[in-house]
Amino acid sequence: MITRIEIDGFKSFLDFQLDIPPFLALVGPNSSGKSNLLDALGYVRSAGWGDEKPLTSRRGRPHELFHRVGEGRATTRFEITAHALRQLGDTLLPQVFGSGAELGEDGVPRETSFRFEHDATVTGLPKWVIEQQQKGLEVLAQAVQKLVEEQAGGPRLGRLLYGELSNWRLHQPDPDSLRSRSSAAYNGPLEPGGGNLATVLGRLAAHGAIEELLVDLVALIPDIAGIQPLLDDRYQEWTFDVLVDGQGSVPSTLLSDGTLRAIALLAALHDPDHSDVLLIEEIENGLHPSRLAELLRRIQERVTDLDDPECVNRPLRQVILTTHSPVVVSELYRLRPDALVFLDTAVRVDPENDRISRVTVAKPVRSEGEPGTFVSPRQVRKYLSAVGEVP
Repeated sequence: MITRIEIDGFKSFLDFQLDIPPFLALVGPNSSGKSNLLDALGYVRSAGWGDEKPLTSRRGRPHELFHRVGEGRATTRFEITAHALRQLGDTLLPQVFGSGAELGEDGVPRETSFRFEHDATVTGLPKWVIEQQQKGLEVLAQAVQKLVEEQAGGPRLGRLLYGELSNWRLHQPDPDSLRSRSSAAYNGPLEPGGGNLATVLGRLAAHGAIEELLVDLVALIPDIAGIQPLLDDRYQEWTFDVLVDGQGSVPSTLLSDGTLRAIALLAALHDPDHSDVLLIEEIENGLHPSRLAELLRRIQERVTDLDDPECVNRPLRQVILTTHSPVVVSELYRLRPDALVFLDTAVRVDPENDRISRVTVAKPVRSEGEPGTFVSPRQVRKYLSAVGEVP
């Protein structure tokens, strides 16, 4: 679970810091930096987990990842630091992951060393979490010692130390992939594109977790009466049907894009075997506005509540989403205003570095604070009134 991110010199960010709660909605117009923030998290994940090359894993060519200036000295280095909580048995361990890149004398971008350490200066978290640091370090040390005694290889040690990064997943469901068959041999979490959705549903059914998923799904789409994963024994592949009132069994190949997207997101949220940080771009895509508010309520019920010490006995779940939907703003302002952070851009003059550039700024919803650093409840209500959404 990610608790804070600090970005300097990457895309639209300079000296940027943001505390991240278990449920976060990044609100802003196009080009405000919402996707850039998800890209920054993806960069750290790729640098530490090693499944992709960070400089080429997402949007933009390598040299385009550096902050662009309007006037003055160009940016030749960027650094991204992510603070996180790692779940180790029945305890939580604060960790810090960091990486970046710099331009060499030949103008070619090169990754800087990946950084990993215990977060000894953790702040802003519940007291019971902070007090678990020593226990978490002891659990980790014992696990490392066991691997050393077993003469385990680097990959197992890497999974132990950096395993938290593998839980950060971009949720970009592709309807064609969601409809497809998937191998029964795969026991992992839902893939970013959702190509293994049928297998995940089969696993949820085996664990008895699909009934809770169905409760949430019916709240979104009342005509649905059931989900039926189907295993082809000959080819060891899963498919699934949805039971619809008045229609009977409808195969996944005939389901609408919106229905498939709803099932995929709920499958990830209800997976009992995998804790997740779900990174969702423009959650309103493919969903009718009348269903969006209910979906947000269902997400809010599934994400981890760090104020509850019993949360360590369940998989940690976090959702970070981007949106420019007034429906999302209205519902979260009513339901969970601390989940709202407005992103915008501003021109920054930096005389120390002889630089003028446009940067992303984050403004959480607060009643008071330094002018220009927050959005007040009155401003939120004014925004919603202007777009016809009265909170």
